[in-house]
Amino acid sequence: MGLRVLTSPPVSAMSIARWILSGDGITEVGLHNPSAPLGTLEVLISAAQNEQLDHCGTNYNIERASLPNVKLAFDRWLTEIKQHPNNIGMIYFCGHGITGTRNEQILLLDDHGESENRPFETGSFDLSNTIRALCRKVEAPLYVFVDACRTYADEFGMAIGSNPDALLHDGVRTKYINTGLTHISSATDNKSAYGSSNEISRFTAALRMALTGYCGDGKPGTRDWFVNGHALSMAMPKLLDLMNRESRNSEPQLCNPYTAGTVDAPLHVINHLPIVKVEIELSPEQHCLNSHYEIRHSSDQSIAAITGGKTKGVWKAETPKGIYEVKICSQHDQEHYKNCSEHLDPPLFRLPLEVQP
Repeated sequence: MGLRVLTSPPVSAMSIARWILSGDGITEVGLHNPSAPLGTLEVLISAAQNEQLDHCGTNYNIERASLPNVKLAFDRWLTEIKQHPNNIGMIYFCGHGITGTRNEQILLLDDHGESENRPFETGSFDLSNTIRALCRKVEAPLYVFVDACRTYADEFGMAIGSNPDALLHDGVRTKYINTGLTHISSATDNKSAYGSSNEISRFTAALRMALTGYCGDGKPGTRDWFVNGHALSMAMPKLLDLMNRESRNSEPQLCNPYTAGTVDAPLHVINHLPIVKVEIELSPEQHCLNSHYEIRHSSDQSIAAITGGKTKGVWKAETPKGIYEVKICSQHDQEHYKNCSEHLDPPLFRLPLEVQP
């Protein structure tokens, strides 16, 4: 497996890169895929000061995310991916992006605009046509995560001859050979992506959550769960919506998952049940203070029941995927507002309940 990570600013991508190598160092083991172990990792960032990445006690200096460096890193990564069809390739980008004159997504790098006369001469590339070419060059399954805006920029659209080049060239008549593509963008057409320079962006936070156990398709006959294209495509819009609601910025952000091909090879494998975030919203809110909930697995008694409530606001809990008995009642158990069986499916289960007077 090979990965390439770019970012501007570095907070989000450094978070992804560090998790890939070692997880959080306590409960996570980082990227895990027995069928395609991590082989190469290319990391380039834009930062005011030099950044380093520690792995196994060695600090590695990280190159600047300039167009010349990106081209060299991309070529190295491509050489590795093409060596075997069972490889898995991943590209992650966090930074600035715009939409081109033909609806292609343009990503802006650290050296964008260095030439005042030719601002798109360097520091940007055409991601859309890069992916189209990759699917004609690479059999191996590919994952592409892009945390960037897709808005239109007049200074680009109105410029003469400003279209940036792709990182890879191939003809449109060349045979499409890629076996599986998962491409998830952090914004839909003409929409923005949001994040602070000092915090992990919403999309990347959702991606980290998806990769660390909040989604997965079961592998038949085993206890393994595949974090693959299908699982990620189902989970990411819901997790991003969660990040929208938790963000101080009221502007919503929508992601755009796309999958193609006949093979859905897992990017990451987890050996525990995927986790579900549970949200219970009782209204009118005054009933929250004298009510409580109990969530109990329908058949597996080894999973401890979850209880809570008696607080204002949305009640939140987490539990493994499964079918549960959900009971919500008044403080003295004299009145059941709800008592039913629910399928709690990752990444998020929301239960709005209006109490009738």
